[in-house]
Amino acid sequence: MGWTKAAVASLMAIAMMGCSYAEKLVYRVDINQGNYIEEKAVDALKFGMTKEQVKFLLGPPMLVESGYPNTWYFVQWQQPGHEAPTQKDLVLSFDDNNQLVNMDGDFEPGEQFFEAVQ
Repeated sequence: MGWTKAAVASLMAIAMMGCSYAEKLVYRVDINQGNYIEEKAVDALKFGMTKEQVKFLLGPPMLVESGYPNTWYFVQWQQPGHEAPTQKDLVLSFDDNNQLVNMDGDFEPGEQFFEAVQ
């Protein structure tokens, strides 16, 4: 009878510890929301690009506030499987002529950002 108590206690301990390990065995789908922002596309942005040119490179923005149509927000949120979620933001500002004048957020302007648009 003594070995059964030890076996039950061992099984209980394994069951309690095993939950964290067993969870890793369960497949979890990657969750992507918002814009998929490629570094290559951000590097291709240039000062003075039109809104249409930017939309061609990055796709439509996630958010354009109604009172501020010259500020575009691109948000990329990802949670791969069992890992912690990450979020990257890109905020683009345009002047009244619909030309790109500034970028802010988690991405750095590419080397050619201040080169003339052709």
